[in-house]
Amino acid sequence: MTAPGHHCDASLARALESAEAFSSRAFCLAAADLYPDKGIRAVDVGGGVAKFYGPSDPINSVKGVGLNGPVNADEWSAVELLFHESGSPVVVDLCPFADGSFTAMLSERAYTIAAFETVTFRSLLDPLPGSPAMQSEIELKVVSLSDGDAIAAWGRVVDVGFADGGEPMRFTVDIARVRAHMAAREGGSRPSMLLATVRGEPAGGAALSITDVGDLRIAHMSGAAVLPQFRKRGIQSALTSARLRIARDAGVQYAKLDVIAGSVSHRNAERAGFRVAYTRPQVVKPAPK
Repeated sequence: MTAPGHHCDASLARALESAEAFSSRAFCLAAADLYPDKGIRAVDVGGGVAKFYGPSDPINSVKGVGLNGPVNADEWSAVELLFHESGSPVVVDLCPFADGSFTAMLSERAYTIAAFETVTFRSLLDPLPGSPAMQSEIELKVVSLSDGDAIAAWGRVVDVGFADGGEPMRFTVDIARVRAHMAAREGGSRPSMLLATVRGEPAGGAALSITDVGDLRIAHMSGAAVLPQFRKRGIQSALTSARLRIARDAGVQYAKLDVIAGSVSHRNAERAGFRVAYTRPQVVKPAPK
């Protein structure tokens, strides 16, 4: 296993991917519980999970597959059918440490690269950077699972922030409601959503999931978004710093944060002590016409 400050080896990569797959599966199951008539499914396959929310839903994906050895071809064909029978593509986040036979199978089945994501990590056994300076009008708070208004505000901020001035994505489910329900199903003892406000107005949000993988506790940091009019005030850095402290206090050893290479989020992650673990291609197979 990688020691603090060292590169990401295969063992740590499996832990990082497994933590993300576990939290993604928990989110999908919470969505299925909230929306029982939508046909939402989480299918375990090849050590990971395939998540189907609806026809061509933006968060349909397959995560964490192939890290424990070869993937059964028949089981993979069943996953492809799950997506293709609704006209949806199969979208796979492919870890470079996945078994070579799985990568070869995807190539043989005409999967192509659609995008790249940079997976970063940092040890929480190392000292954390100091909290970034924030204007006094900016406040951060953990969203209470009993505060419906704050949950809704978090959802609006994340939807609009990710759209970056464009049209927000259309999801089958209400992301904020599902995340709150997921946290409640897990006992509600760990913070799941953080909301940033400026003079009381919702300005940014971020999510955090903590998972035990073997003898490691991993924090998967996701969902960070800041509304365009509130950017360049240090809000994203503050959300990152706050989540790192929550994770450290919960006994987490490693934090994981996925970014686009060269983006503002990537630079903010580096300032917070994250380093590149690996580049992860997203490979896609469209539904047959």
